[in-house]
Amino acid sequence: MNQPSATIALGGLFAIVSLVFSGSASAEDKKEIGQRLLDNAQKLSDIRAEGSHAFRMEVKFRITSKSPAKETEGKYAEIWVSKVKWHREVETPSFHRLEVGLSPYSSSYLDSGSDQPDTLSDRMLLRFPQSSPEIRDVSEGEVSGVKTTCVESKELGAKNLDCVDPSTGVFLLREIHYHGSGVETCSYRDYQKFRELMFPRSVHCVKKPGDEIELTIATLAAETAPDESLFAKPPGAVEIGHCPSRVTPPKLTYNPEPKYPAHGQENVTAVLSTVVGVEGKPGDLRVTNSAGKDFDQSALDAVRLWTFKPAICEGVPIPVLISVQVNFHKR
Repeated sequence: MNQPSATIALGGLFAIVSLVFSGSASAEDKKEIGQRLLDNAQKLSDIRAEGSHAFRMEVKFRITSKSPAKETEGKYAEIWVSKVKWHREVETPSFHRLEVGLSPYSSSYLDSGSDQPDTLSDRMLLRFPQSSPEIRDVSEGEVSGVKTTCVESKELGAKNLDCVDPSTGVFLLREIHYHGSGVETCSYRDYQKFRELMFPRSVHCVKKPGDEIELTIATLAAETAPDESLFAKPPGAVEIGHCPSRVTPPKLTYNPEPKYPAHGQENVTAVLSTVVGVEGKPGDLRVTNSAGKDFDQSALDAVRLWTFKPAICEGVPIPVLISVQVNFHKR
């Protein structure tokens, strides 16, 4: 019996963290301590904070996936002037993405080539809590042999664990437990000084064992005279929403199953990208991980019919780019 199915992935090596809970501090004390730790760690490393100096960054990355077994190497480049003026590019041997910031609430992207990596620029950046989280606990722990102070928190349905090096104040690990969609862990290493801040030169993120991304920052330098043409919306680019706080992701309301190709004899997965608009309809559908020509076409035909509740940013619907995984099971 053929049973195709579908799941959405929005876009860790699970962290080995030994926690020692202490009852010496009250719940209110722990909340205050935890918030102070998170705020201080972000201030130490947030090179994109309001009023920060312009910079350029060049990164080498390697993405490894377990199913299908695959390894992709590429480059990430960014020129940042302000929260509304930035230019980013992701490049692999078969794919290129250009992203440009347009306003506090929107950006644009333009893709060329094929075989888009499932993990793109949101994991090329040091990630911070998106809003004032609900602090649940603060404890002593250990990350890769380093004693840390770890803050457990919750924000908009996700449970987080942020571990900070108490001797330097910088983040060493961020673990996010997404409601219903797994765990992602990022570890940060090799911190070096950039102006008055500290920034990691090595980042390792894992969504599940075998699916990971390794980043090495080759260049992080001040940008004194960026080319203004870099910040114009490219012709043909797709505009998407940009949320200054944490976005509520789109939710499926109607998703007819794809047809299993008549000649298919195996379980396969096609991964698509799509922009879910403010009306909840998918647009700009692209195959990012092929399952074969017939399976890809069946997945595209099905997802075109899907409908969603749109993503919400601060109470307002916004268009967002998501990854859609369509699973075909032969039984």
